[in-house]
Amino acid sequence: MAEVLITLGIIGIVAAMTLPALVNDKQNKELQTQFKKTYSELNQVARLFYNDNGISVSEYTADGNFNKFLSQLPQYMKGIKSTNGWTFNDIDEETGSEADTMPYYIYPIKGNSNVKSHCDVAGFRSDISGRVYSFNDAPRAGYNGPTICVDINGQKRPNRYGMDIFLFVFTTDGFVIPMGQENKNNYTQTSNGGNQAFVPAEDYCKYNESQKSQYACASFALADKNPEGEGDYWNDFLKNIK
Repeated sequence: MAEVLITLGIIGIVAAMTLPALVNDKQNKELQTQFKKTYSELNQVARLFYNDNGISVSEYTADGNFNKFLSQLPQYMKGIKSTNGWTFNDIDEETGSEADTMPYYIYPIKGNSNVKSHCDVAGFRSDISGRVYSFNDAPRAGYNGPTICVDINGQKRPNRYGMDIFLFVFTTDGFVIPMGQENKNNYTQTSNGGNQAFVPAEDYCKYNESQKSQYACASFALADKNPEGEGDYWNDFLKNIK
């Protein structure tokens, strides 16, 4: 009897040590699948829009049609609808922070302090699968944009940049690329000077609690490459988050 109890105790200890890792691996695998599906569907949207209108989303919105584009989204994204009209103008009177008026909290990849959304001009939308979408400003003529931020698993946690919230960019040639991927028509600080600027992958996918530190993680997530060194993104990089 004693031997059985000892064996069960050992099994329990091993299970306690391995179960969290197995749960994390399963979650990360699910997020990777959702990420790939989101990226594929955004490119379908971009191509369908180009085919229907003869110009890219970038060209169309740069020509003063940003709000019109948003109104046309239901033609290209199944079940999409506006869920909240929050913008960067909604400031908490007590704290002076726009992050404190957000309809749901967004966090950096590490840490417990909510941060503001990079996409903050047109409220939030959800689609039939529950994903949450938001947009940044329309681009200037000749440049890629707008940026679209997607919470690939919706309201479900962790609601963190680089884990389930990623940035993508519409391009002038009618596609969508992950933020951080080089492209000749990306915004730069020189060409734009605002928060709509392209951010390079090597500088903006790090274990950091500041609000912009994971803005370009989508490029590493798509390539499944660990931005911190050896290994992949969805296993090695996310596994090291404590």
